[in-house]
Amino acid sequence: MRTPTLTPLFALLVLAAPARAQQLPRPGVPDTSPFRPLELPAPNQYRTGAGTPGPAYWQQRADYDIRASLDTATHTVQGEETIRYTNNSPDTLRYVWIQLDQNTSEPNSRLAMMASSLPAGRREPGFQAGYTIERVNVLRDAPAAPPGARPAPAPLAYRVNHTMMRVELDQPLAPRASVQLDIAWHPQVPRQGRTGRERLSEGWLYEVAQWFPRMAVYDDVRGWNTEQYFGAGEFYLDYGDYDFAITAPAGYTVTGTGVLRNAAEVLAAEQRRRLALAVRSDTTIHIIAPGEVGTAALLPPGAGATRTWRFHAENVRDVAWAAAPNFIWDASGWRGILIQALYPPAALPLWAEAADMSRHSIQQHSDRWFHYPYPTAINVNGPVGGMEYPMIVFCSERRDRLGLYSVTTHELGHEWYPMIVGSNERLYGWQDEGFNSFIDYFSTVDRFRADTAALRDPRLGAEPGNMTAWLRFL
Repeated sequence: MRTPTLTPLFALLVLAAPARAQQLPRPGVPDTSPFRPLELPAPNQYRTGAGTPGPAYWQQRADYDIRASLDTATHTVQGEETIRYTNNSPDTLRYVWIQLDQNTSEPNSRLAMMASSLPAGRREPGFQAGYTIERVNVLRDAPAAPPGARPAPAPLAYRVNHTMMRVELDQPLAPRASVQLDIAWHPQVPRQGRTGRERLSEGWLYEVAQWFPRMAVYDDVRGWNTEQYFGAGEFYLDYGDYDFAITAPAGYTVTGTGVLRNAAEVLAAEQRRRLALAVRSDTTIHIIAPGEVGTAALLPPGAGATRTWRFHAENVRDVAWAAAPNFIWDASGWRGILIQALYPPAALPLWAEAADMSRHSIQQHSDRWFHYPYPTAINVNGPVGGMEYPMIVFCSERRDRLGLYSVTTHELGHEWYPMIVGSNERLYGWQDEGFNSFIDYFSTVDRFRADTAALRDPRLGAEPGNMTAWLRFL
């Protein structure tokens, strides 16, 4: 999962690309054409001449333990995290860089001029965007501490530069060594963006992503990758294991990347029974049916004012989650994978088909390219137009079947590119978007093969079976 490999798909894309005239660069003028020869480094012990891993190839690792709560009155996520960062490089590190993506919309950010030009309806009085960093500590075992004692925190110096934060380590981090960082923070959830919220009659629906301080990548090509996040370029992240807990009001249903670890604490017995059936079912099962939304029957015995939902995900590069008081929850299974769709009643009747569309997408991409490696795939309807994270995607479509399937299969296709491949989207966004758009076509044609009108829809870009036209479209 962590090592990208080239496949015949890449060769097919190259061969299919239309020929374009390319002017030779003039003497003394740099060649800036997108078709200029790639500048590849000489092969070494880390990378071969083709860019594939060499005998001493390495990647850093970042494992996270996150505890967060959602305040629906102020739309604030209050969080604490412990990051175990492992230095697999041959270099000694004296500082680390951490990404703070939510700072793109803070009042003093480099995008403040753009933010201030938004229509009045998209601005909220009193809303404070961006992170408030409460503490940055290192956790180290005391010399005379008994076995099993909690590491002692010690504050670290740090400096925030827009969406990046440099943290000075108290001790150099040697090759093959690890360090534990303890960070506390809170941001407010904005109305719109790649994370967002929507007001519904029953309360607020939240789709929360890029929500915690995340380690920047240190690699053998560029060292620290410190490009700022401006919203257009996406992500480049290390892989690791995640345990995260979300505490929300008791009436809220929460879903997120990974496997729900404490179903008995947050779900009623009937919902647990249905989930066990769904993973073995070829057809969609209501975990929470439309008529059950918001009822006390969904709460486990003894539920208090809040419920804490605990998720676990292995060898992924990010996690995201969603919460709402009125989620309808559908699920089915495919080869042991739990396929889920969560959506508010406002998304009916279209989203009644969403779980089956998600199942079809996972099956199509798995059978044609590479078997889906994760235990679950989740599609959530809400304010975020279309965005992907490991095991969970956000899709806002509520208008028509082709639109819903197109965004579903596209966002779930990103589970292959870049969630498995792990490319640097911040610099090379064309890679994951290009490969993903390629595989979307086959999935969509298969879904609508009996619907001639849908296959001729301009959004699909080709007549039924006319691959030549679609490849020309690329």
